[in-house]
Amino acid sequence: MKLKIDDVAFWILILAAFIILLWLLRDSPTIESVLVAVGLFIMSSIIFLYRKYFEIDKNTAVGFMKVKSDFKEVKSRLDVMGGKLTNITNKLSDIEKFIKNKK
Repeated sequence: MKLKIDDVAFWILILAAFIILLWLLRDSPTIESVLVAVGLFIMSSIIFLYRKYFEIDKNTAVGFMKVKSDFKEVKSRLDVMGGKLTNITNKLSDIEKFIKNKK
């Protein structure tokens, strides 16, 4: 799995939020500025998570569309095989009737 820029940006935003919270413990920034900064960092990281989620969802949908045609082909082959099995079943029942009539 390759590490993308979005993944790195997500972790940098989370790390920045924790650093600002730790900085607040040292009484440097005001509470209002910390709330704004941490809120922005957390919301930005959530946006990156949603982008990743929808990218995976899109890839899954494309994969299912590719497989859908394969399922249609398998279904048509099974229909052909089912017809042949019905034909074999009919011939076996004819043989069975013939044997019963001979006895």
